Amino acid sequence: MTHDPKQTEQPFEPRPARIRPNAGAWNPLVDMIDVFPGHRGESRDGTLGLFDAPVGIRFEIEEATKSEILLEAQTEWEEDSIAPLYVWEEDGRYYMLYDVAGGQCLAASDDAMHWTRPELNLVEFNGSTRNNILPHPCKGTTGIFEDPSAPPQERFKAMGGRMFWADPDSGDEIDGEEAARRLKAEQDDLDYTGPRAEIHGVMSAWTSPDRRDWTPIERPLARRPVNGGISAGWDPHHQRYFCYIQLMGYTAPDGIIDGVGKSRHEDGMQIRTIGFSHTTDFNNWPPPRLIVHPDSEDPPDISWYGACYFPYPGRDDLHGMMIPVFHQIADTIDGQIAFSRDGLFWTRPERRANLPLGKVGEGDECIAHYWRSGIFELPDGSWACPYTGNSVLHDAIRTTRDEDFPHRRRHQIRWAMWRPHRFCGLRAEGEGRMTMQTIFRVHDELRLNYRCDPGGWIEIELLDKIPRLALPDADPVPGFSFADCDRIMGDSEDHLVTWKGKSDIAAVGESVGIRVRMFDAKLFAYRV
Repeated sequence: MTHDPKQTEQPFEPRPARIRPNAGAWNPLVDMIDVFPGHRGESRDGTLGLFDAPVGIRFEIEEATKSEILLEAQTEWEEDSIAPLYVWEEDGRYYMLYDVAGGQCLAASDDAMHWTRPELNLVEFNGSTRNNILPHPCKGTTGIFEDPSAPPQERFKAMGGRMFWADPDSGDEIDGEEAARRLKAEQDDLDYTGPRAEIHGVMSAWTSPDRRDWTPIERPLARRPVNGGISAGWDPHHQRYFCYIQLMGYTAPDGIIDGVGKSRHEDGMQIRTIGFSHTTDFNNWPPPRLIVHPDSEDPPDISWYGACYFPYPGRDDLHGMMIPVFHQIADTIDGQIAFSRDGLFWTRPERRANLPLGKVGEGDECIAHYWRSGIFELPDGSWACPYTGNSVLHDAIRTTRDEDFPHRRRHQIRWAMWRPHRFCGLRAEGEGRMTMQTIFRVHDELRLNYRCDPGGWIEIELLDKIPRLALPDADPVPGFSFADCDRIMGDSEDHLVTWKGKSDIAAVGESVGIRVRMFDAKLFAYRV
């Protein structure tokens, strides 16, 4: 029986052409969206063949290059604790807001590498104001962002969380010693009926006109346990605020992400994970939904200490996240990277650290912990994320640290650095090949960001579009074949591809499919 589309109430919609949109920016190779999976089909001579398939390649992250120490806890007011909060450029200088044991301080630099502690003379410490302590800090924040929608006096916002022990009946806060007594009594006596202790918490916020002078918002943004780990921002496309936050075991309402059935993933999740929440009213935040968590491909002892979100530079359709990873058996923290096309569904190219621990004596051999205010472009063009380094384990006993860790150094701040678009790439060890998905052509040339090993090379040929399964055995556009391509070698962040000296690809048409052959090479990004 043949179906007559004229008899239906709604006409059939044809499948749209599978051509990727292209804003003309660099396309980093961080997930499968750019890679065509290939065809098994009939060749021109009637045999079953393999066409345009990815063979001999894999995604490979780039480990960060670590800077020299930017700051190391060394003053009396810093004691042994120091962590970066926010870095910005202003009037040709660079500034860093950073946390210390008793408050927050300001550092300054002319080149973002060599930092000083300016004498602000604003706060008295041990009888002197010759220090860089800020008088009105946002102590307790873990995430700072600029809010272009706010009035000037609230242009910058900071968010944080505080958890505390409380009496479950009255809701009154109790100190740690009293909570410990109650917990021990309950543990020792199965029939215990006395006062108990439970964890309460609040989400807090501050505003500032200049990132130096902060005013707390008196009313909590939310009354629920919040263990910091907040990375937040303003979404200009949806005209709302968003945050990534460490989940603490509560269930979010419907609306952010709704699935099937009544169960929620976060209901049974006992490890630290990452949730997402958004709001149009900064003073009121709904509970977050679980969106990123360790899974069965990860070691079973890891959890995630919040998130460091960043919009991918030059793109409004790609997002990145540095994830501090707590290894609970080793008691160490290092960092991984994840990517998303919509800010909700995230993938990790590899399950290994792009910010690994240092060697003994370097100061970050036990903890290399990303902070949560995104990435920053350095004067030399590198992309960087500040992190704090520690040479003792996360749960080390404070009174025996010197004995247990003879190479212990004070906390330090460094940059984790990458060259542009080199967070991740497609790697061929030996010979590899692939075809990139058909994409609309914006420019009249093709440029690559790549690195070849000694003796390695890359060759490119172009199609007007990826062939269909019915006719998979397709030739390249004449003049743009592998045979015509001028072999690409060496290392370049912006290489112009040529075919017998010719770079103009306008003749290919409005769209292009890109075939790649590589030998001992890594391709990070392309622009077309």
